[in-house]
Amino acid sequence: MQVTVIIITKNEQPRLRLCLCALARQTVDWRDQAEIILVDDGSSVAVGSADIPDTGPRPRLIRHDRSVGRSAARNVGAQAAKGRRLLFLDGDVLLSPEAVGRHGCLADDELGRGEQRHLRGTRFFLDPRTGTPWPGKEARVRGMGDLTPYLVTEEMVVDAPYQTLLARSDVAIYPGAAARKLYELEMSALRARSAPLAQWMAAAGHNFSIPREAFAAAGGFAQDISINEHRELALRLCRSGARVVVVEGAVSLHLTHREGYRDPLSGEDDWEQAFARRHPLETEIMMRFWRTLAGDDRLAPGERIATLERADELLRSAQAGGGPAS
Repeated sequence: MQVTVIIITKNEQPRLRLCLCALARQTVDWRDQAEIILVDDGSSVAVGSADIPDTGPRPRLIRHDRSVGRSAARNVGAQAAKGRRLLFLDGDVLLSPEAVGRHGCLADDELGRGEQRHLRGTRFFLDPRTGTPWPGKEARVRGMGDLTPYLVTEEMVVDAPYQTLLARSDVAIYPGAAARKLYELEMSALRARSAPLAQWMAAAGHNFSIPREAFAAAGGFAQDISINEHRELALRLCRSGARVVVVEGAVSLHLTHREGYRDPLSGEDDWEQAFARRHPLETEIMMRFWRTLAGDDRLAPGERIATLERADELLRSAQAGGGPAS
């Protein structure tokens, strides 16, 4: 078994069906090359057989009556996996047909980041197949006029060439100039291999694969971190000799939505503090990088970090001198 696709999902059944329809078109043999584990992390209405297309691979379904959070849910999926590689996916993305196979070809020291794009027009839809709006967004959807150009139907995902939807998409996981800029900086640095000490910052939350043995040896995702948990794990794995690589041609299309996936972390502080407890220097540099891209005018010119290469320089300097980055 080469690849286990691990999908975590919560209250997104229409998008989940589209996600599974896209997986049905993968070039891998689902009988012996790949498998799917679907973790329903506390959906208010449990994911059931009606949410899984009749054609295509049948996922193994794990149900949590109460949400345990992104990291814990992914760890549960990984514990049940048989594949040599774990490919983490969210339930609201559409993979290109060769994506699973391309991840499966990576070496055992490689963390695979696929190419990520988004479909902006789905943002206000509870159901992207029909254009049914989120509660409270009815007027906004009516104002869009003819919804045909914005819909994503199962027929499109199953029968039409993937390039048809690809042509409607834009780069980055989310819309906006800041998201695009971050994506471009991350991908260019990975392709150039120009920021080896900062490459973990370019890890992705979905369309991201990790060797199963390395994942288990590292103890999986830190369960007190539920945002940027993928970067924290990538940091630990890179310290052990792994490297993050771009999986060219493994494309995911994010069906954007009004509200993100939010998990309760009862008894824990914010992700940034949990990250910083483990990696104070790396957290400080990462936050300066993101604040620079966001145009935070509270940063003095000398504090700004505009590229991953600059972040790498600061990490390298601190590593050599044993002092704080400046």
